[in-house]
Amino acid sequence: MNSRERILTALNGKIPDRVPFFDYVDDEMEVKLMGKTDYTELDIAELMEFDAIRCKNFFPPFFIEDNKGTQSHGDGIIKIRDDLRKVKLPKLDDNFFEYPKKFIDKYGKLDYALYYRSRMGVSGVLNSMGLEGFSYAMMDDIKTVELLLEMYTEWVSELLDKTKHMGFDFVMFSDDMAYTTGPMFSPQVFKELFLPRLKKVTEHITTPWVFHSDGKLDLLMDDLLSLGMNGINPLEPESMDIEKVKKEIGHKLCLIGNISVDTLTRGTVEEVEAQVKKRIETIGKGGGYIVSSSNSIASYCNTKNVIAFKDAVVKYRNCYNK
Repeated sequence: MNSRERILTALNGKIPDRVPFFDYVDDEMEVKLMGKTDYTELDIAELMEFDAIRCKNFFPPFFIEDNKGTQSHGDGIIKIRDDLRKVKLPKLDDNFFEYPKKFIDKYGKLDYALYYRSRMGVSGVLNSMGLEGFSYAMMDDIKTVELLLEMYTEWVSELLDKTKHMGFDFVMFSDDMAYTTGPMFSPQVFKELFLPRLKKVTEHITTPWVFHSDGKLDLLMDDLLSLGMNGINPLEPESMDIEKVKKEIGHKLCLIGNISVDTLTRGTVEEVEAQVKKRIETIGKGGGYIVSSSNSIASYCNTKNVIAFKDAVVKYRNCYNK
């Protein structure tokens, strides 16, 4: 079984030949790991022994470009409905797809699973308005929220339509909706505002897909699962008991992540290895698990621990052959 087959088998809830492994590595960390700035996506995948290679993120921006230059989203750029006309999402034209086409041409004949990351719309709204601005608008002018959300969902739907025949094996959507203690908004807001529009996005998905949100998702999980994703990530150990999640929904989708970024940053090599071993032996049991971090391999992680992470995966991932 090659890497592509391994990833897709796990995303389909079945048992591959060994536990798959992939992760998002921060650009600065990539340079630290490679020891140089001249490297390719394949170089990182080979160094870390990943089963998947990521194309660059297709994230719609949260900033306005005007005669004063680029303005960061900060606490939100959308204050009133008239601000919506300032939002300029990237044109999905030939120039936009020049890089992903080269990416597919370069790596499509290899045995890796190829994927890209985008957003379904939740993060677009929250970052564009700021959480405080979003909360006020939900009370004072919900129509502005709806219109902004639909701008993002329509954009990503078009993106999905235009990438479905390019050769990507799966898609990951990154839409953070929760803190360590719970959701950023009520389950009712998710059900009534976000869920119907996210379901329209899923109508355009033709490959397996993964949903990423940090934080504690328990209160949103039932509605979230109705979107029909194949995998959920990153299952932060500080907020999600992955053994409990495995028992409750592990038969419905693939669990991806849960290797603590805090341990990768402040722990010891031995602690990293012990955590990886435990996750593979418990959560990997029966299939439907992909090893990954609890957010990303960030620039501030200890490089020795990152290598220990990879080494531990290689050491223990053949658990299905025992």
